[in-house]
Amino acid sequence: MKQFLVPVLAATVVLTACGNAKVKEAHKNEDGTTTPTSYDMNSLKKMQEGTDEMTKKTEALKKLTPLSLDQLKALLPETLNGIKRTNYNANSAAGYAVVEGDYQKDDTTDLKVMIYDCAGEAGAGMYTLTYWSAMNVQQESEKEYAKTVDFNGGKAVENYKKDSKESSLMYVANDRLLVSLNGRNMEPSALKEAAQSLDFKL
Repeated sequence: MKQFLVPVLAATVVLTACGNAKVKEAHKNEDGTTTPTSYDMNSLKKMQEGTDEMTKKTEALKKLTPLSLDQLKALLPETLNGIKRTNYNANSAAGYAVVEGDYQKDDTTDLKVMIYDCAGEAGAGMYTLTYWSAMNVQQESEKEYAKTVDFNGGKAVENYKKDSKESSLMYVANDRLLVSLNGRNMEPSALKEAAQSLDFKL
């Protein structure tokens, strides 16, 4: 056993010392064959850093006092990008507060805005499951794409269905509010413009 460990450890030290971004190992199978496995150390490091950041952020959110439904409702503008609000709904049935507003331009074009307060235990849990689980998404086809983009100094998840021109954008504002916009017959650029016009001063 000692004779086996020494070469492996030595190889690992050499790879690390040389600054190699990938570590390769060969695992022996029961049938005597070997399966090569490589680890991208840079990717693993980024994943660990992301996990640490998520844990830190989640713990900070748990300590915040949740907003009232009236406070959240006040963040919904009467008019957004020239479109008047036609309806709104607010509730905290799931343990965290959420408010949504509908903005209908005509029969084919409308916009929905949802604002979640991620404070407290329930809010922090929802933030982790909904926002962090969608980070670093990269998916594309001829008809649709979903990706992580830079937005307002942070990260946002953008999705676009090309045929129906349905757009969605999800991001975090004020370090506590999870904001989701969904547009029908609306390009991603128009959705971002609407998002940038929202005012989240508490």
